[in-house]
Amino acid sequence: MTIIIDTDPGIDDAIAILYALHNRAQNIVALTTVAGNIGLSVTTHNAGRICALANVDTPVHAGAAAPIGKKARPETGIHGNDGLGGVVFPDPLRAPDSQDAVGAMIAILDANPPQTVDLFCLGPLTNLALLLERSPKSAKRIRSIIAMGGAIDEPGNVGPKAEFNIAHDPHAAAAVLAAELPFTLIPLDATRQLRADAAYIKALQDTGRASAIASAALIDAYFAATNGAESRPLHDPCVPLLAQHPELFQIEPRMLDVDLETGALIAGPYHVQVAMGLDADGLRAALLAGLSC
Repeated sequence: MTIIIDTDPGIDDAIAILYALHNRAQNIVALTTVAGNIGLSVTTHNAGRICALANVDTPVHAGAAAPIGKKARPETGIHGNDGLGGVVFPDPLRAPDSQDAVGAMIAILDANPPQTVDLFCLGPLTNLALLLERSPKSAKRIRSIIAMGGAIDEPGNVGPKAEFNIAHDPHAAAAVLAAELPFTLIPLDATRQLRADAAYIKALQDTGRASAIASAALIDAYFAATNGAESRPLHDPCVPLLAQHPELFQIEPRMLDVDLETGALIAGPYHVQVAMGLDADGLRAALLAGLSC
C-alpha cells in the first residue's frame, strides 16, 4: 500500500501515525499537515517529531493553515499547547519539505499508476478539498480514502450532531463528499468504542519499544477529563487499523451530505461507506502488535 497521511497531530493522530510508520504493509510516502487540533506550524513540527521518534525520514509537507471560508478553531484543551499532551518527542530529522501539501499530493498521485495510492485523513479535509479544486484529474487517481470524522447516530463532540474534523471545515467535507471518490468514513459511532485502560498502557510500556512507550504516554494524557477507568476514544488509530484489518469493522453504505452551518452530517445524495461498529478487543491487540514491531 502506498499511502499519504493527511494529519493535524494531535494526540490520537500521533498514535495512528506511529502505528502506520511501523507497519511494513503500509508504505507511508508523505505526511501532509493541516491546521485543526492546533495551528499549522505546530502540526507540521509535530509530524516531523513523530517521524523522528519512529526513526523514519518520511517527508512532511505543510498544507492549509485555515479552513475554507472560516477561522480556525483549535482544540488545545484536549491536546495541549504543543498538540501532543506534553509528551516528550525528539526534534524532527529534517525540515518540512518546500513543496506544499497539495503539490506533494499531486506529484505523488501523478507519479504512481492510477488507483495505487491511498489517503489516510486524520484531520479536517481542507487539503483534500484543495486537491480537488487544483487538480481533479489527480484526485481521481486515488485508490481509496479513509477518513476519521462525523457522527451518524451518536451525539457530536463540538455540537449536538457535529464532530470536530467535519465541523472544523464543513465546506471542505461537503466538497469531498460531492466528488464521490472511493471514500470510507469512520465516525464517532465507531471510534468511541475503542478506548484503553491502565492495563493496556502497561502492556505498551512493557514492550520496551520507543513508539509503544510514547503511545502509552499519549494515551495516559488522554485520561484527563475521564472517570479514570478508560481513556478518551482512540479516534484516529482507527484509520490505519481499518486499512490493515477491515474484518474488524462493520461497514455500511450511507447517503450523506454536510450541513454547512453546523458541520453535522445529514441525509443527502452522496454515497459513503461508513464504519458503524468495530471489534475493540481485536483492534487493541492489533494496535499493540503494530506499535511493538
